[in-house]
Amino acid sequence: MTAAAVAATVPLAGCSRATTRTQDASDALLALADAARSDAALIVAAVTGDPSLAGRLEPLRAARMEHAAALDQAGGRTPGQIASPATPPSGDLAAVRDAVAGSARSAGEVVPRASALQVGLVAEVAACCATYAAILTGAPA
Repeated sequence: MTAAAVAATVPLAGCSRATTRTQDASDALLALADAARSDAALIVAAVTGDPSLAGRLEPLRAARMEHAAALDQAGGRTPGQIASPATPPSGDLAAVRDAVAGSARSAGEVVPRASALQVGLVAEVAACCATYAAILTGAPA
């Protein structure tokens, strides 16, 4: 292979890695969006089982739906590509707390892979979920 041929393939190899990194980050954002929708469905199930939780959990449900929409957009998913999550058969405060704690951890794991433009959104998701998990830990179940 000539030096010119080698030089011509180097930029292509770099593009391939960048595309893979971008796709990985996009997939991670979409996984976080799916988790946000799942958390919101779990909250609905918990409130259905215990309506007295509505006042405490509605702000979290609304935040998780906002997260889902923003993460879908950042990950390149269009509204027609969004599948509704299966509604959990039942949910309670402990299940919601565990789910949002897991979502906080997942978002924290995505931060290092996120682009500079995405990191703020992902950090916001992590902070919101971690805060609610901490608040709900102190709440009677």
